[in-house]
Amino acid sequence: MTATASRPPRWRRRAAVAAAVLLLAALAGGLALFAATARPPFPLAALSPPPATVVAARNGQPLRLYLAPDESWRFPVRLSGVAPILPKLILAAEDKRFYRHPGVDPLALGRAALSNLAAGHVVSGGSTITMQLARLAQPKERTLAAKWREALAALALERKLGKDAILERYLNMAPYGGNIVGVGAAATLYFGKTPDKLSLAEAALLTVLPRSPLRLDPLRRPEAAKAARDKLLAAMARRGVITSEAAREAAAAPVPTRLAQLPFAAPHFAQMAREAAGPSPRIDTTLDPAAQKTATDVLRSRSRWLAAQGLGSVAAVVIEPASREVRVMVGGVDWFGDARFGQINGATIRRSPGSTLKPFLYAMAMDQGRVFPQSQMLDIPTGFGGYTPKNYDGLFRGRVTTEQALITSLNIPAVRLLNDVGPAPFLDLLRRGGLTTLDKPASHYGLSLILGGGEATLTSLTNLYACLADDGRFRPPVFLANAPAARAERLFSPEACALTTEILTRVERPDLPTSWERALAVPQVAWKTGTSFGHRDAWAVGISAGYAIGVWVGNMDGRAVAGISGAVHAGPILFELFRALEPYGSRPAARTGLNLATIEVCADSRELPGPDCPRRVPATIIPGRSRLTPCPIHRRTLVDTKTGERLTADCAAGHEATTAAVTEYPGELVSWWRSTGIPFESPPPLAPDCLGTAGAGPRIVSPSPATVYAVRPDIPADFQQITLSADAPAATTRLSWYVDGELAAQGPPGGRLFWRPTPGAHRFAVTDDQGRSHAVTVRVETPTPTKEDAP
Repeated sequence: MTATASRPPRWRRRAAVAAAVLLLAALAGGLALFAATARPPFPLAALSPPPATVVAARNGQPLRLYLAPDESWRFPVRLSGVAPILPKLILAAEDKRFYRHPGVDPLALGRAALSNLAAGHVVSGGSTITMQLARLAQPKERTLAAKWREALAALALERKLGKDAILERYLNMAPYGGNIVGVGAAATLYFGKTPDKLSLAEAALLTVLPRSPLRLDPLRRPEAAKAARDKLLAAMARRGVITSEAAREAAAAPVPTRLAQLPFAAPHFAQMAREAAGPSPRIDTTLDPAAQKTATDVLRSRSRWLAAQGLGSVAAVVIEPASREVRVMVGGVDWFGDARFGQINGATIRRSPGSTLKPFLYAMAMDQGRVFPQSQMLDIPTGFGGYTPKNYDGLFRGRVTTEQALITSLNIPAVRLLNDVGPAPFLDLLRRGGLTTLDKPASHYGLSLILGGGEATLTSLTNLYACLADDGRFRPPVFLANAPAARAERLFSPEACALTTEILTRVERPDLPTSWERALAVPQVAWKTGTSFGHRDAWAVGISAGYAIGVWVGNMDGRAVAGISGAVHAGPILFELFRALEPYGSRPAARTGLNLATIEVCADSRELPGPDCPRRVPATIIPGRSRLTPCPIHRRTLVDTKTGERLTADCAAGHEATTAAVTEYPGELVSWWRSTGIPFESPPPLAPDCLGTAGAGPRIVSPSPATVYAVRPDIPADFQQITLSADAPAATTRLSWYVDGELAAQGPPGGRLFWRPTPGAHRFAVTDDQGRSHAVTVRVETPTPTKEDAP
């Protein structure tokens, strides 16, 4: 056998070479394809574009919807949150071998190519769901090259994601016309429901709509949309995906011709919650939708009544004291109708709170032992370095109890109490209680802080009242569901809260007769009103066992309204809200285990009674906190047995002396009684030879060393006189006034004495008939003329 004969034929060698080349080419192509599909040509984040936002109530009900950052309606859903019929139809119509191919379906591509050749134009693309998803993530012109890139991207996606994840992303990115993206938004806007509740007819429309969102737009082309939907239903029935009967019933359903009305409840609250939560597809809040609607209806019904009185805005907040969750926030009632102010949240704007801070000062003073409900306070003209507060009605009552002062919201006792407590400690307490809008130093507010000299928001103020209902514990208000619980900080003792709350339940109500306590189903509420400086804001805040409710009435531009009053304009709305939200009545939460005691105190001084106290009254105190001293009004002193005149230890020699009970009231109270002609019991006068040996004497009230007085040359001197006034003990009968060492005036305490001022520094001294004196230095200036003063 020859060598030539042993070789294989040439054609076989060539075939083997060709086979080897093809194998290598296939291997190289496979390796290249494997490398090309190692990762998608776009980041996977492109499959999860920023969603729109749903702000929901505590029961899951949507309150308000917000567009995504790209101005699209996009509400992502999980595959399990979609009615099963929708993915079933989509796969049957678009990609029936979805779960069997690797991202590209050669059979579908071949069928599409034959159909396009037969038709002479493109009638089918043959794209799988995965290829369509790739095109949605990275849109390009519809060319063969783009189709090839989509195929590679689809293969890469299938390597990175599971089938269900791909289908879920497709459902969330499919276009449904205009700025409606994904089945979540489509179900909401076209049908007003969530995608898990879609019917067969609705699912069929959402299956065909992404094919041509503009041509099949049901709002503009309902006939075309219905025809495409019905054609799909018929095809699905022929293929046995659905029954013929189900197809006929679905085909009888109309297509939507307008978008569903989007929820728009509690817009001010929803806006605030969205800002607090930051970017998020869903924000669950604490709002109670039923209570919100009830409160909104109440405020809307009152808004016309308020507008007739020049009050254009009203807001309300309802907080649950136990959890501090905000159940209601009505920031205003005219979001769209008032183009200028409708979108301002009246529950969060900064306004003067008027007298609504008084309960917290009294609770603080009770904890410090300064006062208790039956302790005595003075309601008389009082100056504090040029600041002279007045009561709302302009009247003075002399002596009042702490509970009377708070119930009737007297200004002067509250300012005097703040002067004792100190503005700085009180301001610190308010800030720790959430009133962070009080952001200036205590010196800026001074004693006017207790009368509304600062600013608060309705929400923070209502939450501070909730502290009184929660045994004095502060926690910030809660807007978002499942928010981590904040650590509570104690501001007041449970005892101070109980005493303050009980006082506030006896504030006269504007909605009930005097015998309202006997009425059934009426909420017993601890409440307080406030009217701001300049007649701009009216407030009413109250607490029951279930709620802390705050109401603000005013104008968003701060315009003043004569006659505005918390009791008249905000109080009735407060109680209408309580009746609407607690129809079966309520009362502040009952407290047990309190450290309270009832004792007897002297009726005149409200201090510990001595043996000479003629009348005693019961008082509730906090043992270990309430500070009481022996009664200073009723005491025993030496008197001359013949004349009845008082004696001192220094001058008792030479007199036949005995002891007698005497009554001596505080000097400033005596001075006010004298000035108003109110009779009072005074101690007997000192014996003549004892003058100059008795205790404290008069104290100058006017002029005040804290005030710089001005003499204007354009005003007659007779109209610029300064009153000479001093507080003097009851036994004083005559005062002598000296200015710069010269006698200027004499008269009885409470008499009308005046001095005509001259520029410069002047030394004022007053001496009583017992030789006791007091002196101050006062400055008088001539003001510098200004442009306004020039003729």
